[in-house]
Amino acid sequence: MEIIIYVAAVAAFAPTLILMYAALRKYTYPAVQQPFFSDPAFFGLFVVGLIAGTVMFLAYTFLNVYWTNIIYMALFAATQCLAMVVIMNLKRFHGKSDSVFYGYGLGLGMGCTMAFGAIYYIGTISLSDEESIIGIAECVQLFIIGLSYILILSPIGTTIGEGIARLRPMEFAMQAIFVNVAFNLVLAAAYSNSGNDILFYACLVVALIVAAVYFYYIMYVKLSRVVRDVRKMEGKSRKNVPK
Repeated sequence: MEIIIYVAAVAAFAPTLILMYAALRKYTYPAVQQPFFSDPAFFGLFVVGLIAGTVMFLAYTFLNVYWTNIIYMALFAATQCLAMVVIMNLKRFHGKSDSVFYGYGLGLGMGCTMAFGAIYYIGTISLSDEESIIGIAECVQLFIIGLSYILILSPIGTTIGEGIARLRPMEFAMQAIFVNVAFNLVLAAAYSNSGNDILFYACLVVALIVAAVYFYYIMYVKLSRVVRDVRKMEGKSRKNVPK
């Protein structure tokens, strides 16, 4: 059973660190001499996200009997987003372009712990008394679930951060809630069809696609425009905002 902890840690933290570097490398040193955000503040929000994600996952598993209940999954998804709003809705983050990046850090932290928890929890259940290893199909399943959580919650955190930066927190929170609820309903459909391999994996792939598309849109299509808009609103426009 102990091997599951190490597998969960690697499967959760490795993609998290890769996505952290891939999405932020253009906005910090050495790509730019003046980074667009503070590293200590970013990692501080990342740690807060790890803690908040752990607390929320514990509550999630405490009520694990409802994992296939769409109402419960929808409420949990909305609660995740509102928790991010509460954490980010401090005066120091209002109207600041770097709040977008701090929201990303917060979402990465929450996504990482949700991925770790899901992989560990489901992986532990998958191991029967007679089996000491998990099969390839189960490994693929765990990887997809973990990666999907990271891919969806990190841009959702960025969306929350954008709302704080633009001084319209609830407007963007509703967008984040809509996306997160849709994602969780697809997961609920997967869990509901766990006895049917075709439907189960089809739903997991759909969930991964939803998460990946939203991540790409927020972090690669929209992010630079948001930074320009908020900096212009602050009166601090820069010509070297990455595209």
